[in-house]
Amino acid sequence: MKYNVTQLGESCPWYDLSQMAPTNVDWCEASTCGWINEPANTWSNLVYLILTIWAYQQLKGKEDKIMMGFVPAFFFMGLFSFVYHASYNFFTQWFDFVGMFLMTGFFISLNLIRLGKLKRMNFLKFYIGFNVFFGALVIIFYLTYVPIQSLVAIQALFLIFSEVKLRHATQRKPYKPFIISIILIVMAATFSVLDVTRTMCDPHNHFFQGHALWHLLSAFSLAFAFKFYAQFDYDDASNA
Repeated sequence: MKYNVTQLGESCPWYDLSQMAPTNVDWCEASTCGWINEPANTWSNLVYLILTIWAYQQLKGKEDKIMMGFVPAFFFMGLFSFVYHASYNFFTQWFDFVGMFLMTGFFISLNLIRLGKLKRMNFLKFYIGFNVFFGALVIIFYLTYVPIQSLVAIQALFLIFSEVKLRHATQRKPYKPFIISIILIVMAATFSVLDVTRTMCDPHNHFFQGHALWHLLSAFSLAFAFKFYAQFDYDDASNA
């Protein structure tokens, strides 16, 4: 089995890297011969960076600093995805996956604190270990042709099921942001699937792409998830 090699001319900026290590997924948008390989899929990541500023503004002056970890996670998720779609090769795709793990790992860590399975003092140690472990799995999955996207799906499912387990403890907290977040991420995933399966696909439209909609909708999904998780006191799991 071989991965799809981006069809670039030898004079194009990312030609050598795309030939050396092609990505494990072929999105609908056609590659262009420039520093921005996929314009729609690249520039749509700016919404993550814009919402990072919004999140930082929400946290300014807050006493609980653990939620401030959302800001760099959100920023690097958008930045790594921007670079990946601009260059479209596995070397930068690895960073794209790590960016997603930074985000999912952050929320998983918070849920483990709320469940009483992780002490706040061990948050950073667990968080770093989480990302190192899954970052290594990305390389192993790539070399063995196992779908890497399954790792993100597993993490997302863990988040949902752990939240279901915590549901009774959150009844006194507004649950609406979490529900909106789930609706948005399902919509985002739907557009991404329509894109990769070529169900909704115009390769040469560099303004509208299904995967670009994934970026837009998932960014707002994470913003609502941020609002939900910012409600809790992570110093005492009993306050979850």
